[in-house]
Amino acid sequence: MPIVATPEVGIPLPFDTTPEELTDFRDKAHALFETVQELIAQGAEVEITDEDKAQSHKIATSGKLPPVKNITPGTIINLEAILSEWDQEVLDVSRRLRSYVTNKLIMESVDPDPRQRIKALELLGKTAGVGLFSEKIDINVTHRTVKDIETDLAKTLEMYMGAVETVEVKEIKSLKDIDLDEDES
Repeated sequence: MPIVATPEVGIPLPFDTTPEELTDFRDKAHALFETVQELIAQGAEVEITDEDKAQSHKIATSGKLPPVKNITPGTIINLEAILSEWDQEVLDVSRRLRSYVTNKLIMESVDPDPRQRIKALELLGKTAGVGLFSEKIDINVTHRTVKDIETDLAKTLEMYMGAVETVEVKEIKSLKDIDLDEDES
């Protein structure tokens, strides 16, 4: 038997929650939904009742999940549908706002006042799709050998300190090879 979950539009999320609480709330709700999905995949049957819809609306508007033992699978499925619809509405509003601003800038770009026209064209050029006036930082990485770096360092030290004395390094294979009584003067 298929489960039909119809999202209901217009259920606002509360404004008195912090972004962390909201993310935590959304993550917990989605985790509950994934659990119900797994139960359904294992053969459980879930029906969404009017009480489930009412409780999911109450949970969505409060932004707080009650204890898990007090939530039915139908409530969880309907809550996920409400929250997913809200997520889509947020994305749609963002896209529409971006489109509105771009269209207004296009209209301003033909303004008779050159200052208005230049500013509108500059802002249009800075939009993500165009990227004409975006500030880019080029980083060039030059790979050099250790020998080249040592040579440059020796030249720099010689410039400030005078002649640089090169000291040969003896390779010691183990601590037993070190003679502490030996005078190295």
